Amino acid sequence: MAPRDTVWLDLLDQPFEQKFYDVSGVRTRSIEAGEGPAIVFLHGGGGHAETWVRNLGPHAPYRRSYAIDMLGHGFTDAPENLGYTTDDIIDHVVRFLDAAGIDKADFCGESFGGRVSGWMAIRYPDRVNKLILNTSGGLPATGDRHQGDVKDLLARTTASLRTGEYEAVKSRMGWLFADPTQVPEEFIHIRQAIYKRPGIQNSLTKLFSQLFDPEEAKKYWLTPERLAGIKAPSLVIWSDHNPIHSWQDAREGFSHIPDVRFHLIKDAAHWPQFEQPEEYNKVQVDFLNGIDSTVDPGLGA
Repeated sequence: MAPRDTVWLDLLDQPFEQKFYDVSGVRTRSIEAGEGPAIVFLHGGGGHAETWVRNLGPHAPYRRSYAIDMLGHGFTDAPENLGYTTDDIIDHVVRFLDAAGIDKADFCGESFGGRVSGWMAIRYPDRVNKLILNTSGGLPATGDRHQGDVKDLLARTTASLRTGEYEAVKSRMGWLFADPTQVPEEFIHIRQAIYKRPGIQNSLTKLFSQLFDPEEAKKYWLTPERLAGIKAPSLVIWSDHNPIHSWQDAREGFSHIPDVRFHLIKDAAHWPQFEQPEEYNKVQVDFLNGIDSTVDPGLGA
């Protein structure tokens, strides 16, 4: 099967808009669709709102969906004077809610966006309705297999950021897919354009230097004690080819959330929402609508 020429096919028959908000002086990009209660979609580290182009339409009948570029990512500003800690990113998300007039929202986060969403639920329970962790970051990566995958990701990320060359960016994008030949060409060109934007080299270099530093990463691990404090009903979506953490790691690590259920998607890696969108969207929309169609309902802590 040939990869798509464009990433926008799933939104071509949907009313959607790209908006820019002033978030405490930071011009912040959001791709939005739908009506109803809010859901905020958060991409992974180094990512951007297009992560969710195959998901906004199916959620639109039920939610006003906001796929934002987080601080220092995508086409959101990347001020030079910030440290780009996880705290900085979380603070920006809270300020985005205020700027967009959102009192409380469902949160769906992929990879680093999952870590941020988890911390939103821990620190700001009054702003989080339901929580979806999609191949989420935040679990300790201490085993040999974990470390090997982290080193691979670091090497691809460093080369991609440093050079911005087509093959380097393609390799970094391929890490997300079970079948790297399915990476749309347009995703590669979008990331190349992002890497040329003012401040992006600085913001992403600072962010990844902390994410890949074991001592810094510990500060934001989603430990059993922290997860036990999450009050939001939660859904963990994982894949059978996810790098760094396996399905078993996810099932064990996130089982400490009191109200949690799990779903495994096959034939996908770090982007099940894009590789297997029909299954992903059904399970997530069902969860948001109070229907349990997961393969593993879980028991919580």
